[in-house]
Amino acid sequence: VKKALRSPLLDVDISGATAALVNVVGGPDMTMSEAEGVVQEIYERIDPDARIIWGAQIDPGMQNRMRTMLIVTGVQSPQIYGKPDVPHGQRLQKQYDIDFLK
Repeated sequence: VKKALRSPLLDVDISGATAALVNVVGGPDMTMSEAEGVVQEIYERIDPDARIIWGAQIDPGMQNRMRTMLIVTGVQSPQIYGKPDVPHGQRLQKQYDIDFLK
């Protein structure tokens, strides 16, 4: 888990994440302690007040292996695309076609 979170393929700093959804999949040999260990590792890397929802499942084809899917919100990164946050005043100016004087 530590290695995956430090991977250069994950070019996003998750330390500011405000919520996380974690799915841990392992073979029949995976223990609940191992699944909890994965979640604990993630918890230590995100905001302490973040909400975490997690689950674990067994896949017979995953003997001696584990796979984790992590979805986080609230992170900042140049790799995340989307509409930039526009300040409230600018939205009002555009919406009502008005000018604010300073």
